[in-house]
Amino acid sequence: MRRKMRNPLYTQNQCDNIMALQEYPPWVRGFDIVIGFVIIFVGTWIILNTVIVEATLIFLLALGLLVIGFTRLGKGALMKEMSKTARTVKVVSGIGAIVLALAAILFSSLTVTILITLLTFAIMLVGIARIVIGYSESGLKSGMRIANIVGGGLVLLFGFVAAIFPSLGLYTLKILLAITFLVLGSLRIASGASGELR
Repeated sequence: MRRKMRNPLYTQNQCDNIMALQEYPPWVRGFDIVIGFVIIFVGTWIILNTVIVEATLIFLLALGLLVIGFTRLGKGALMKEMSKTARTVKVVSGIGAIVLALAAILFSSLTVTILITLLTFAIMLVGIARIVIGYSESGLKSGMRIANIVGGGLVLLFGFVAAIFPSLGLYTLKILLAITFLVLGSLRIASGASGELR
C-alpha cells in the first residue's frame, strides 16, 4: 500500500499529486508527447492544404477528436494515480468527444452545418475539461495550471465561434479549428514533457 507523504509545506492533495507524478512511467509521458505531435500534424495539415474540401475537413477534425477522446478516456480510466476530479473530467470529456466524432463520421450524409456543429461541441467539451482541471488541480505547477486554463479558454472560444457561425467561409472555419488543434496538441506535449500529465 502506498504511504501518504506528510509535509507541512504541502496539503495532502498536493502531496498525492507529487507522488502521482513520480509514479508515471516514462512510456506514458512519451505517449502524451507523440499524441500531441499527431494532433499538431492534423492541425497543420488542415492549414496548409489549400485545396481541402468540407468533407475532408470534417473527417480530419473527427479523426483528431477520436484520438483526443480515446486518449482522455484511457488515461482517466487507467491512471489511478490521478485525482478523482481529474479522472472523472477526463472520462466524461473523452466519451463526449468520441461519441460526437463518431456521429460526424457515421452520419456523414447530414448537412455540413450539423456536422460542424457536432464537432465544435466536442471541441468545446475538451476546452471546458482543460479549464476545470487547470482550476481544480492545486497540485499542478502554476505554469501548467495557467496553460490549461488559458489554452482551454482559447479552445472553448474558437469552438464556440465555429458553433455559432458554422456558415463561415471554409477558409476562416478551417483556420479557427486548426488553431484549436494546435493549442490542444501543444498542451499535450507540454504535459508529457513536464510530467504534469493531465
